[in-house]
Amino acid sequence: MNGLRPLVKSISVIALAQVTLGQVSLAQPPGSLQQQVRQYRATNERGILREFTDLLAIPNVASDTAGIAANVSTIVRMMAARGLEPRTLHGADENAPPLIYGEWKVPGATRTIVMYAHYDGQPTDPAKWNGSKPWSPVFRSAALDKGGTTIPFPADGSSISPETRIYSRSASDDKAGVMVFLTAVDALKAIGRTPSVNLKLVFDGEEEAGSPHLGDIIQHNAALLQSDAWIICDGPVHQSGRKQVVYGVRGDMNVDLTVYGA
Repeated sequence: MNGLRPLVKSISVIALAQVTLGQVSLAQPPGSLQQQVRQYRATNERGILREFTDLLAIPNVASDTAGIAANVSTIVRMMAARGLEPRTLHGADENAPPLIYGEWKVPGATRTIVMYAHYDGQPTDPAKWNGSKPWSPVFRSAALDKGGTTIPFPADGSSISPETRIYSRSASDDKAGVMVFLTAVDALKAIGRTPSVNLKLVFDGEEEAGSPHLGDIIQHNAALLQSDAWIICDGPVHQSGRKQVVYGVRGDMNVDLTVYGA
């Protein structure tokens, strides 16, 4: 549920992706790029958080057609504002939640990566939420299990503690991933840095429902989604709390297992 920490500490993910693929070519050391990106975040974090909480306020259960449509139109607007030429991708079922697609083409780039996140969230029972509602983002001074109390939106000029949390459905899984990618694009453009690879962004609208239409959508748009690698911004947090990169993920398989016994 909490989304502030992974968001504000991770917007250099596109730079990380380039290093991962061995495609980074910088006039300055990689640490300088990270420092510039972090400075961009620190300078603009309230604007980032406002846009993020506006996105979190839109219900996003995959079966909620109206909510999904509202998320799609909002994210398309966000991507268009960043010059990412967004569009929605469909498969055979036009009524399924679409894949939202955008791209940053880099002249001379010879490789392409796809960055994946999802904008839908798990169904929820509002009655089980402690002191807040699923789609009404709340700031807390720390995690609930650490005694965090509700606090107002950070005021201009005030410092934001790294222990501050946002409680809202999908604040971490996985609208944080959507916001991380878009903010990374903002940061790189603001500091005048261009990726050394072509970037394609795809945002899935039914991951929490098992992405039943994703394979079909990819097949229908295979040429557009052609790439050298996919980077998935979604997954478990390392037990230490540190960021991690996992290589060679090939997906998962769901099975129903019936066991008979005493």
